Amino acid sequence: MTDTFFDFIRTTTNENFISSQEEVFNHSSYNPYSEDLDVIEDFLDKEELVKAVEYNNINVILSPRAHLYKNYALDKMNKEKEAQAELIFAHKIMEGISLTGNGTKEMPYMVTRVSDEKDMLRYFQEEFKSQSLVKNENSILDLIQCQSGKEIYFDITRPYLRMQELMNSGKLESPIQKMMNENETKKKKWWEFWK
Repeated sequence: MTDTFFDFIRTTTNENFISSQEEVFNHSSYNPYSEDLDVIEDFLDKEELVKAVEYNNINVILSPRAHLYKNYALDKMNKEKEAQAELIFAHKIMEGISLTGNGTKEMPYMVTRVSDEKDMLRYFQEEFKSQSLVKNENSILDLIQCQSGKEIYFDITRPYLRMQELMNSGKLESPIQKMMNENETKKKKWWEFWK
């Protein structure tokens, strides 16, 4: 973990959270659509708790879900103090996101990963209904419609631009292309390997 992250944890302000986000956004390995959360979840499914706890990189440092997963693993390992620390990290990150705006189109919440949106819905005790992409001047927003009727806007400009950059450089497959490739793989039968 980085100094800016610990500064933010010690003093949870919008300025400190934005500094932590900037460090993540500017890191050469930043991938807002990385499969890191799936990796940690897979470790948990396999009861490889130590691996789940030790899994770290720039893409999960500001992910509330990553810290909640680690809290779960540490709790199962009966490491109460470490589990409590991870729970505090998760809540501080969600608090930090909530300090970046108020969820309106004019003042959306800034997220580091699109997966943060679902974590924030839980934090706000809301349930997902639908999602749409909205362009607002120079920003790209996700509009989340909640089951309660509430609308919450998230600013995904930086993650979106990073995804475009990674796709243009060939380092990331387009989500649509990935879905099409997965569907083709599922359609083929094992004996049709020549197709």
